[in-house]
Amino acid sequence: MTVPALFEQLNGESATEALSALCAIAKTKQGRAEIEAELHDRAILSALAGSEQPKVRKNVYRLIGALENEADVPILSHALETETTLFTVPSLILALGRLGAKDALLSYRIPVSGSVETDKHIAEITIAYEKATQRFETAPESTLETLSAPREILCFAPKGFAAELKDELASLGFSGTVQGDAVRVVTAEIAGIYRANCMTEALLPIAFDVPMEPRAIAAAAKECIGTYYRIEIRGYLKDRSGFIEKLKALLPGQNNPSAYDCELRIDSRNDRCDLYWKLWNVKDLRYRWRTGTLPASIHPALGYALSRWALSLVRTARPNVFDPFCGSGSLLFACEEQAHCRALTGVDKSSTAIRIARENAKAAGSRARFICRDILHFEAKEGADLVISNLPFGTRVGSHKENETLYAKFLRRLPYFLNDGGKAVLYTADAKLLERLIKENPKLSLCEKRRTAAGGLSPWIFIIDKTAKASYTDRNKERE
Repeated sequence: MTVPALFEQLNGESATEALSALCAIAKTKQGRAEIEAELHDRAILSALAGSEQPKVRKNVYRLIGALENEADVPILSHALETETTLFTVPSLILALGRLGAKDALLSYRIPVSGSVETDKHIAEITIAYEKATQRFETAPESTLETLSAPREILCFAPKGFAAELKDELASLGFSGTVQGDAVRVVTAEIAGIYRANCMTEALLPIAFDVPMEPRAIAAAAKECIGTYYRIEIRGYLKDRSGFIEKLKALLPGQNNPSAYDCELRIDSRNDRCDLYWKLWNVKDLRYRWRTGTLPASIHPALGYALSRWALSLVRTARPNVFDPFCGSGSLLFACEEQAHCRALTGVDKSSTAIRIARENAKAAGSRARFICRDILHFEAKEGADLVISNLPFGTRVGSHKENETLYAKFLRRLPYFLNDGGKAVLYTADAKLLERLIKENPKLSLCEKRRTAAGGLSPWIFIIDKTAKASYTDRNKERE
């Protein structure tokens, strides 16, 4: 169910279930952006926090914590003073911790248990309070530039783009070998690795195929990279909290999920696992231009990898780059950083998208220009050597039915946006539709396609040529 549809249920009998679904959506950055877009003000959150139904209050506390918007601190602080249902309090306390509401938490007094029935709830409140206030125990600030000795680092690329990452790392002076969707590099210069824009994350392997058992993991991970760490378990379907409690008792250093300089990553596969360290105290200065995003924005690492591949297909040294569905501008900024572009133009019919793109351009010091217009009614002043775009997927933006009309009309215009010899690189999760429409268009030719991954989806990238002599100067011959 979509976020707007869930919001419609918040004032009805299904409010508890709708809030639970929103909490699940809020686990991702894009999901939080979609929810914030529906929250025109915080009044609905305040009203739900005052609901007569404890389960509604509990779930709205969880949602507020997931959104991590400091504007909601007064709502939670008031709730902490008035909440009398014990089983809702742990969610309330954890939410305050995530929002950094130190004063409210430190002034709170954990209730004293008066019966066997309340013992469980008091214990849960105590654990939540310790976890929330641990966030205020700040770890010593340190920025890591180099490791004590060269060691293996796995640099992960967006799915399908390890070759592009390897090429970028080589340009930065790091020789590597491709291993699946990662590039293996041996170096001590950890800070230099974080200059690679096509990299999603860097992990330091500890051990592979280790028994999924606390003592075995602790023995393998006894070299604690940082004094403060957190434990991240992926793919484990049993009692995660209990497993972490047993493991942290066996590890050196201090497990502090709120203030840490490294992460112990455990990738579980039934009764075996692979172990990595991920360092969080390495300065990452990439994507500083990204002051604003949209729910459908492409991940910047994927944007850079996709742009790197697209630019390698363009024949001219100074391409004119055009993005007909530009959103927040990510693909144009990535192209500009990686090539000497003659011009960069983005078009989007959303005024919000264009505003964010222009703000990002200002932060980037970019020459890209952004125009608020429906691409089906836009006439460019000159042809493009590269048309590159993250098309509406039909999930977070639009629908498959809307895409059928939009994609067909856009593809009819596409040959006239391209210079002779130009390429179009289109990215979408509505891949079957796009491929069918390309094949049905006699003026377009599908050269290549590549699959990737994003937010649980499996989008495809299509490389397109124009086939017939539909020159840019003849674009007025075809009107919608």
